[in-house]
Amino acid sequence: MGKEASVLVFSMISNLIISVFKIVGGLIFQFSSLLADGLQTFSDFITDIVSFIGAKFSRKQPTKSHPFGFGKVEYLTNLFVGVLLLLLSIFIVVNGMFSSWHIPNILVLWILLVCLVVKLVVLFFLYFVGEKINSQLLITSFSESKMDLFSSLGVVVATILLQFSDKILIFRYVDLIVGIILGLLVFKTSLEILIENSMNLIGKVETDSKLSREIEEFLLNIPGVEKVKLFLIRYGKYYKLQMIVEMDSRLTLRQVTNLEEKIKKQLVLHRNFHVKYPTIYVTSHLD
Repeated sequence: MGKEASVLVFSMISNLIISVFKIVGGLIFQFSSLLADGLQTFSDFITDIVSFIGAKFSRKQPTKSHPFGFGKVEYLTNLFVGVLLLLLSIFIVVNGMFSSWHIPNILVLWILLVCLVVKLVVLFFLYFVGEKINSQLLITSFSESKMDLFSSLGVVVATILLQFSDKILIFRYVDLIVGIILGLLVFKTSLEILIENSMNLIGKVETDSKLSREIEEFLLNIPGVEKVKLFLIRYGKYYKLQMIVEMDSRLTLRQVTNLEEKIKKQLVLHRNFHVKYPTIYVTSHLD
């Protein structure tokens, strides 16, 4: 099992355990905010399963009908996550609007604190490993899981304030306020996920990224390469790279062919570029 799959399985198990604690606690203590928070965490569990399936499919070897692999499957699974979050944001707002005033048991705080510690550990692994192996799935899962963390923090604040709601009447509206704020935060995240992955799915070219500049600098340091123009297209964890390269006009045809193969090989083998399937168009003059 690879690093990506291992982290997703760890996240799945953690989210299942956390969601059970929250849902059961919400039912026992009749606290709607904790129940809604538990349902949101359970949605993390569902999206982790979807992401895990997407990771498996994206690793499939290229075929004749899909010569550039299946990396874009990640974007389809991330779009599903975005839609699920969009629906969840609506549920959180509606649930908050119709919740009744209730002073929750102080044990709710202990449940939330334990869940917060576990969630922080999960978030650390999602972000650290996601950045290290350039996994869009783990990064998206990290972004989605942050909402659960914010949701739990909101419920912690609501639980504390509601302890004083019998004396301070305005605190009786905490459930409503927290629900609307959390719903809007989740809605914002869902839109970001939907927009980003939709653009990547239709072939967004990263023309002004740090990686593009690094690759361009790397190519210009290769003897025989005069100028270069890049089109870097993300395919999940890797990139498809199309290049227009102006080479030294004194090179022979054989030397140009050998240089093409050298460039492709070095790009694919470079551990920091994550490039697969590079395509080179050679020209004698590049404006």
